[in-house]
Amino acid sequence: MRQKRSRLRKYYHRGAIPKKDNEGSSYIEYDDPVAFTAEEWAAGGKLQAEMYGQRLPNIRNLRVTGDYCEVFFSGKSQGYQIENGPFFQAGDGVCLYVGPEDEPDYKIVAVYPYRLLTLEVEHV
Repeated sequence: MRQKRSRLRKYYHRGAIPKKDNEGSSYIEYDDPVAFTAEEWAAGGKLQAEMYGQRLPNIRNLRVTGDYCEVFFSGKSQGYQIENGPFFQAGDGVCLYVGPEDEPDYKIVAVYPYRLLTLEVEHV
C-alpha cells in the first residue's frame, strides 16, 4: 500500500525510561525526541470499538514510513527499529500535537508489524 505524501506529517518519538525516586516510587522519564514521518487517523471500526470501548475517542492510529526490523532481547520481541529512525515499543511517548521539547501527549498502546509499521497511541 502506498502512502499519499499529502497525508504524511512529521511527529516525534520519545522513548520511556522507567525511574525510581528517593522514596522508591516509580515514574517515567522520556528520552530525547527523534523525528519520524507517519500517516495519522482516528481509531474506529468494530474491532477497535470492542477493544477500547469508552477509550476509543482517545485512540489514534499511525502508519510509519520506512523499513523496520524486529528487535529481540532474551529471545523475545521487545520492539521495532525503523531504519535511520526511532526504536518503537509499547509505553513510549509520541508528540502528535505538542512540540518535541514538551512532554509527549500520547503513549504507544500497541505496535503492529504489518507491511508498514502501525502504531496505536492513546492520549495521556
